[in-house]
Amino acid sequence: MSNQPSAGASDPLVSVVVVTYNSEATIGETLSSLAEQTYPTDRYEVIVVDGGSSDGTETIVAEFDATFRVVDGGTIGACRNHGVDVATGDYVAFTDSDCAVPATWLRSHVDRIESQHDERIVGVGGPNRPFADDPWFSKLVGSVQGTVFGSGGSPQSHAIDEVRTVRSVAACNVMYDATVFDSYRYDDAVNVGEDAEFHFRLSEDGYRFVFDPSIAVSHHLSANLGAYCKKSRSYGYAMARIQRRHGKIIRWYSALPSVALGCGTLAAAIDLTSRKPRYVPLLFASFLLVSAYATAQVYRERRTLSALLVPVMLAAQYTCYGIGFLEGIATRDPTH
Repeated sequence: MSNQPSAGASDPLVSVVVVTYNSEATIGETLSSLAEQTYPTDRYEVIVVDGGSSDGTETIVAEFDATFRVVDGGTIGACRNHGVDVATGDYVAFTDSDCAVPATWLRSHVDRIESQHDERIVGVGGPNRPFADDPWFSKLVGSVQGTVFGSGGSPQSHAIDEVRTVRSVAACNVMYDATVFDSYRYDDAVNVGEDAEFHFRLSEDGYRFVFDPSIAVSHHLSANLGAYCKKSRSYGYAMARIQRRHGKIIRWYSALPSVALGCGTLAAAIDLTSRKPRYVPLLFASFLLVSAYATAQVYRERRTLSALLVPVMLAAQYTCYGIGFLEGIATRDPTH
């Protein structure tokens, strides 16, 4: 992709797109953080694309200097594409309406992307972390997802501490070279996992992102176990549907929770039939070994006894993700 103005030239124009739906409780925080950027105010625009909110989201957006558009009933993918259509910038950045960005967010993204001289690089991204004042469970979720067993090594949440080239980043913290959208778009039909699907297509054609761990955004993560389970299930379902669509494995670890569920069920059936507890205890011991490693990682970071809940959270995450993945595989495509 083409490089933008060199050092010494005027700052490039950046279009920031925020996709939202019924976010009156958080979008004010998002837009306030965007209004406080160190980047020149005349060199960036904010575009809010609403999927058809029924709450007071629009009223809150009206308090800020932002373009407001509605794609009634639109998927997240369709809303992102609409934001791209409205954008006029040399770069297009995305964050979500339950995030807040640091004051240096745009400057850091622009400096990082303009320092690249590789035609394969189409964007820059960074991690997302819990808010400092979020509930303890949300912070625990962030810590769990910072472990390799909580994220599968995915850079958007896994604790990577160096700048590196990756295949995908999270759409809540990304800036693209706008020229990429001349040839590629998000899939309008995808609502969850739209960033993974879009970046998979880019990676298949040889394009990459730069992951910079210093460019982090605050993100409201699941506040309780029920929300955590629901989100895990939706991610599993979405990943299965995306992989069915492409007929390829997008992330090698995506089917592992479902395989583990199948193995556990089979082991239980064998042990019950033989009336000898052999395979279930073995699987349980293996899980304890894995979760103990993750628990130790979380405890080193947080230094609280809440780390003891990590095995429960991993069990819930794997189970719900696995169930969602199986549902995604089994669900028939809609007919028209």
